[in-house]
Amino acid sequence: MRSNSNLPRLARAALLVGLLCAWGCATTQEVPLGCVAEQVQIYVDGRLLEEQPETIDLSVDVPHKLYFKREGHEPQLVVLEPREGTDGSTRLEPADVCVELVPVGLGRELTIEAEDGLDAP
Repeated sequence: MRSNSNLPRLARAALLVGLLCAWGCATTQEVPLGCVAEQVQIYVDGRLLEEQPETIDLSVDVPHKLYFKREGHEPQLVVLEPREGTDGSTRLEPADVCVELVPVGLGRELTIEAEDGLDAP
């Protein structure tokens, strides 16, 4: 019976492919960004997206930070957290990202205290 000298090499290659797939082939989720206004800069986990997509694919095994920024507007941070569903699958929550950036100064209460400088008679 002849021994196959390629077997250890094939086993190592199969193990390497399995490890790479486990690391790089994580389950992803398509997250809609359709309601985000145009001209908004979107950062995903600290990286600026070059274009503004309607959806992004994110791995479901780790949290993700989405940062939305537009000149003259208050920025907004959305954190997507992995959650295990009742069926045992993991999904990112919130599953749908909808942000509306508010112009700077709006949405804040402004209180003005002033003295009229007039003496009452």
